[in-house]
Amino acid sequence: RSWFAKMLDLDGNENAIFTAAGPAILLFLLFYLDNGITWHLIYSPRNNLKHGDSYNWDLFLNGLCNLINGILGLPWLVASTVPCMVHINKLAEKDMDGKVLNVQETRLTYLFSHLLVGLSLLFLPAMKQIPMPVLLGVFLFMGLSSLGGIDFWKRVLTVFQNPSQYTETPFLKYMKLSRIYMYTIAQLIFFAGVFVVQNIQVIAIAFPFMTMLCIPGRLWLLPKFFEGWELLLLDGEADQIEEWIEKKERIVNELGMEEEEDKDGV
Repeated sequence: RSWFAKMLDLDGNENAIFTAAGPAILLFLLFYLDNGITWHLIYSPRNNLKHGDSYNWDLFLNGLCNLINGILGLPWLVASTVPCMVHINKLAEKDMDGKVLNVQETRLTYLFSHLLVGLSLLFLPAMKQIPMPVLLGVFLFMGLSSLGGIDFWKRVLTVFQNPSQYTETPFLKYMKLSRIYMYTIAQLIFFAGVFVVQNIQVIAIAFPFMTMLCIPGRLWLLPKFFEGWELLLLDGEADQIEEWIEKKERIVNELGMEEEEDKDGV
């Protein structure tokens, strides 16, 4: 075929452009959310990255690459959350509790990994001989290996653990378990909605829209059932949580000192 895709070859269907506009908007939402979620997880303060974030620059480069790929009739690029999380975890130095101390920030791992992906085209006949369960097992392993750093998974584990085995987290320290379970159930409901829509072929095209609905659900629905400080401890940024804990402990200390003064006065 020619180098460039035939954009105006509509096969006699002049309405194809307008018909494709709806799915294109949903696809844009999927790409935008997928990239945004991945970068948000990578640039999280808990990863202690020193080079800083670049949300706008990453989004611009991703859009530019997809524009070029679309003109050439090539597949689009989208952030792959699980491999990105596995990659940063493998480059991270952690303490005994799993807290990230520092990350070896380098471009060489990205360069060599994508170079190997490109070279894999030379071995397609051999790769076709790999059983599909083996390939699925690799993706399953990548997903399972990244579960340890996800707060949602930690909250699910508390259902099956003794209190002495709980991972030390702010929400477990300051919140009731019933409130934590209530929030986790709400997350499962959101996940179930997205999962069901994604796996029903007739409505699967609305999957990006369902994913986007999780945002207003978090911003406006959950605050009707949870206090602001509870939501902060459950899904807030690390620096905001630390600031809240400092204020909490300072208030507790001040109240304790006042009680001691009252006792001394009596």
